[in-house]
Amino acid sequence: MKTIKTITNILILIVSLNLSSQKWINETNCDTQSSEILNEAIQHFSNLEHLMAIGMAKAAYMSDSGCECAKLVMAAAAGSDANWGSRKAKLDDINTQLLSDEETTWYGMLVATLTGDSETYQSTLGSGLEQNPDSPLLNWLSVQGDYNKFIEFAEKFPANAAAAYNMIAYGYAYGDISGEPDFDKAYEAIEMSLTLHKGPNALDSKGEIAVMKGDYQTALENQLKAYDYAPFASPYQPKVVTYYRNVNKETIANNLKEAQKDLQDAITNSDLETYKKYVSDDIDLVTGDSNLGEFYVYSDDDVTRKRNFTWNSFDLNNMDVHFSPDMSMAILTFYAKGSYSFDDSDENIDYSTRASSVWIATDDGWKSVHSNWAPMKDGVGIPEE
Repeated sequence: MKTIKTITNILILIVSLNLSSQKWINETNCDTQSSEILNEAIQHFSNLEHLMAIGMAKAAYMSDSGCECAKLVMAAAAGSDANWGSRKAKLDDINTQLLSDEETTWYGMLVATLTGDSETYQSTLGSGLEQNPDSPLLNWLSVQGDYNKFIEFAEKFPANAAAAYNMIAYGYAYGDISGEPDFDKAYEAIEMSLTLHKGPNALDSKGEIAVMKGDYQTALENQLKAYDYAPFASPYQPKVVTYYRNVNKETIANNLKEAQKDLQDAITNSDLETYKKYVSDDIDLVTGDSNLGEFYVYSDDDVTRKRNFTWNSFDLNNMDVHFSPDMSMAILTFYAKGSYSFDDSDENIDYSTRASSVWIATDDGWKSVHSNWAPMKDGVGIPEE
């Protein structure tokens, strides 16, 4: 597979370019100012920063109400699904008479997406490239999914190559370009992307590549920078949380072990106030107790109801914590030993079970939503009242 042999030279070339004059579309009916804004919108769009692309496209249209390509960007960023997407309505609103040849090709490709007509999509793109072989936009739309073509695009259109270098970075990180993962080359490609375009997507990618390397601290630092571009309803926020939890994984695991012990103490001591700290008002705690009966919802009444026995001891031990990949759920496994006596008897009865519990992360902290208990071999479960 072809590699980037002149990566440093290309970087020097990029720095020397007047990036503010980079163009995605060679011919457009938009005036000079709106055309500059439009190209910035397409730059965001190519880097998967669709909300920013929509904002810039709206600005281009406000600057020049005849800039129909701005509407084209907004249509491209909209959903194509017939049931809920607005792409068709946005395409219908475009005055195609004001579109250039390049823009008309893009328009035809987007129309084809409404019905999933890949054959028309590709033939429209092919015809457009024959007429406009030096169009950065049409060339970009033709390279998806092929690392060799991403490299070729970056060499042919260095000023427009931010998104290409982003993809090249993944090619190095996965080992698809160099035959084995090369994180130094991956980070180098990401830095080239950031040199060309200051935006959140490359920072998000840098975080993902750091995760591939097992470096959650670097991932968190870069994801926070991406999140800073759009803190409200941010698409970058979930991974901030995931990376933060991975950085603090040991602390969270220890806290969950203590929470499980506190929850069990609250149950055995009928301490409703403490119990409610560890369960959600919105999600039931479903349990299967060690009598091996049917599963049931454990309620506040179960905590406070009067029992005909007393726990003399109840200890949890050998606790392990296993997290889901996104760190939003944890499964605890542990063993429990103790003893109890019935109110009408002084006899101590030994208790011995193995158990597991499921905890989920909520806006109000970690909450227990499920537990399952089973007697150990030759062990005894909870009293049957």
